[in-house]
Amino acid sequence: MYIRFVIGSDGEDHRWLTGIITEARLLRDRGKLEQHQAIWLEETYEWLNEHLPCPPFSKSGWGREAVSWFKHDAKLPIRKMWEIVTLLQEHAIAVRVLRSRKPGKILYEDDYQIVVKEWKRL
Repeated sequence: MYIRFVIGSDGEDHRWLTGIITEARLLRDRGKLEQHQAIWLEETYEWLNEHLPCPPFSKSGWGREAVSWFKHDAKLPIRKMWEIVTLLQEHAIAVRVLRSRKPGKILYEDDYQIVVKEWKRL
Protein backbone atom coordinates (compact mmCIF):
# COMPACT_ATOMS: atom_id res chain seq x y z
CA MET A 1 0.00 0.00 0.00
CA TYR A 2 1.14 3.53 -0.81
CA ILE A 3 0.01 6.87 0.63
CA ARG A 4 0.05 10.43 -0.74
CA PHE A 5 -1.03 13.68 0.92
CA VAL A 6 -2.56 16.29 -1.39
CA ILE A 7 -4.54 19.52 -1.30
CA GLY A 8 -8.09 19.26 -2.60
CA SER A 9 -11.44 17.62 -2.23
CA ASP A 10 -12.65 14.12 -3.03
CA GLY A 11 -14.38 15.32 -6.20
CA GLU A 12 -11.20 16.64 -7.81
CA ASP A 13 -9.03 14.58 -10.17
CA HIS A 14 -6.16 13.26 -8.04
CA ARG A 15 -3.68 13.75 -10.89
CA TRP A 16 -3.95 17.54 -10.69
CA LEU A 17 -3.74 18.04 -6.94
CA THR A 18 -0.79 19.74 -5.27
CA GLY A 19 1.22 17.94 -2.61
CA ILE A 20 1.26 19.27 0.94
CA ILE A 21 4.97 20.11 0.95
CA THR A 22 4.40 22.58 -1.88
CA GLU A 23 1.26 24.01 -0.29
CA ALA A 24 2.98 24.54 3.08
CA ARG A 25 5.88 26.29 1.34
CA LEU A 26 3.44 28.57 -0.51
CA LEU A 27 1.69 29.39 2.76
CA ARG A 28 5.04 30.31 4.29
CA ASP A 29 6.18 32.32 1.26
CA ARG A 30 2.94 34.33 1.28
CA GLY A 31 3.61 35.31 4.91
CA LYS A 32 0.57 33.44 6.25
CA LEU A 33 2.43 31.55 9.00
CA GLU A 34 3.22 32.78 12.48
CA GLN A 35 6.96 33.03 13.12
CA HIS A 36 7.01 29.90 15.29
CA GLN A 37 5.12 27.99 12.57
CA ALA A 38 7.58 29.09 9.88
CA ILE A 39 10.53 28.03 12.06
CA TRP A 40 8.87 24.68 12.80
CA LEU A 41 8.19 24.13 9.09
CA GLU A 42 11.83 24.82 8.19
CA GLU A 43 12.96 22.36 10.85
CA THR A 44 10.53 19.78 9.45
CA TYR A 45 11.83 20.33 5.91
CA GLU A 46 15.40 19.94 7.21
CA TRP A 47 14.43 16.66 8.89
CA LEU A 48 12.83 15.35 5.69
CA ASN A 49 15.84 16.40 3.62
CA GLU A 50 18.19 14.69 6.05
CA HIS A 51 16.24 11.43 6.37
CA LEU A 52 14.66 10.91 2.95
CA PRO A 53 16.47 10.37 -0.35
CA CYS A 54 15.61 13.02 -2.90
CA PRO A 55 14.27 11.53 -6.14
CA PRO A 56 16.06 12.93 -9.21
CA PHE A 57 13.13 14.98 -10.53
CA SER A 58 15.24 17.69 -12.16
CA LYS A 59 17.47 15.26 -14.08
CA SER A 60 14.89 12.63 -14.94
CA GLY A 61 12.78 13.99 -17.75
CA TRP A 62 9.73 12.47 -16.02
CA GLY A 63 7.53 15.50 -16.54
CA ARG A 64 5.03 17.20 -14.26
CA GLU A 65 2.86 14.11 -13.92
CA ALA A 66 5.51 12.27 -11.89
CA VAL A 67 4.64 12.36 -8.18
CA SER A 68 5.92 10.80 -4.97
CA TRP A 69 4.00 8.31 -2.83
CA PHE A 70 5.15 7.00 0.54
CA LYS A 71 5.44 3.30 1.22
CA HIS A 72 3.09 2.31 4.03
CA ASP A 73 5.98 1.36 6.32
CA ALA A 74 7.76 4.75 6.11
CA LYS A 75 6.52 5.46 9.62
CA LEU A 76 8.59 8.51 10.67
CA PRO A 77 8.31 10.39 7.36
CA ILE A 78 4.56 9.76 7.30
CA ARG A 79 4.30 11.04 10.88
CA LYS A 80 6.05 14.25 9.76
CA MET A 81 3.57 14.57 6.91
CA TRP A 82 0.65 14.25 9.34
CA GLU A 83 2.18 17.12 11.33
CA ILE A 84 2.22 19.25 8.16
CA VAL A 85 -1.41 18.23 7.56
CA THR A 86 -2.28 19.61 11.00
CA LEU A 87 -0.56 22.91 10.18
CA LEU A 88 -2.45 23.22 6.90
CA GLN A 89 -5.77 22.38 8.53
CA GLU A 90 -5.12 25.11 11.13
CA HIS A 91 -5.10 27.47 8.13
CA ALA A 92 -8.38 26.06 6.72
CA ILE A 93 -6.68 24.21 3.87
CA ALA A 94 -8.41 20.97 2.89
CA VAL A 95 -6.09 17.97 2.79
CA ARG A 96 -6.90 14.72 1.06
CA VAL A 97 -5.11 11.45 1.81
CA LEU A 98 -4.83 9.06 -1.13
CA ARG A 99 -4.15 5.36 -0.69
CA SER A 100 -3.48 2.85 -3.43
CA ARG A 101 -1.84 -0.52 -3.97
CA LYS A 102 -0.88 0.48 -7.53
CA PRO A 103 -0.83 4.28 -7.92
CA GLY A 104 0.91 4.26 -11.30
CA LYS A 105 3.89 3.26 -13.35
CA ILE A 106 6.90 3.25 -11.00
CA LEU A 107 9.70 5.51 -12.25
CA TYR A 108 11.82 5.55 -9.07
CA GLU A 109 11.93 3.67 -5.78
CA ASP A 110 13.86 3.85 -2.53
CA ASP A 111 13.29 2.47 0.98
CA TYR A 112 10.61 5.07 1.83
CA GLN A 113 8.89 6.16 -1.35
CA ILE A 114 8.16 5.66 -4.99
CA VAL A 115 7.76 8.14 -7.82
CA VAL A 116 5.09 7.22 -10.31
CA LYS A 117 3.35 8.42 -13.40
CA GLU A 118 -0.15 8.13 -11.94
CA TRP A 119 -2.91 6.09 -13.46
CA LYS A 120 -6.14 7.86 -14.38
CA ARG A 121 -7.89 5.80 -11.70
CA LEU A 122 -6.46 4.74 -8.39
